[in-house]
Amino acid sequence: MQTTRWDEGDPRRLFPGLDDPSVLLPPLRGAAEALRAFAERFDGAWQLTWDEVPLGPSALSGYAEGPGPWCEAELWAPRDPVEWTPLPGPPWELGVRVCVRCAEPDDCGAHYVHELDERTFDDPVAAVTALGAGVRWALERVLAEPPEAWVRHARH
Repeated sequence: MQTTRWDEGDPRRLFPGLDDPSVLLPPLRGAAEALRAFAERFDGAWQLTWDEVPLGPSALSGYAEGPGPWCEAELWAPRDPVEWTPLPGPPWELGVRVCVRCAEPDDCGAHYVHELDERTFDDPVAAVTALGAGVRWALERVLAEPPEAWVRHARH
């Protein structure tokens, strides 16, 4: 997969019907700022990228991670139901999750602590705006609980 920073890529690759890509700059900045705020809160790193597989653009995806919880946020292109290859949108599907590492001695990987209900969007501006709002929602959810509440075990 090839990734391109959010401020260096061409949004029309994921949103082919977009006449003026500059309309996405404010919501893209908002999404980047939300990811940065999440990462800074937990002394971590963040990124927001345009993702592309050999068959075409697949997503605008971001993460903010640190030693505690991390946030994953994606805005996916539609997929062919049989081949699972990216198709031109709309609609675009939003997914936002807060994850933590497993606390078991035999680490089973990551666990979702919070997950925003997936939604689809027909408008690129609304979709990217919702990505930033979803990351802000994730940060609010994590800050509303003490760190002990984030711990997840394989047996729970």
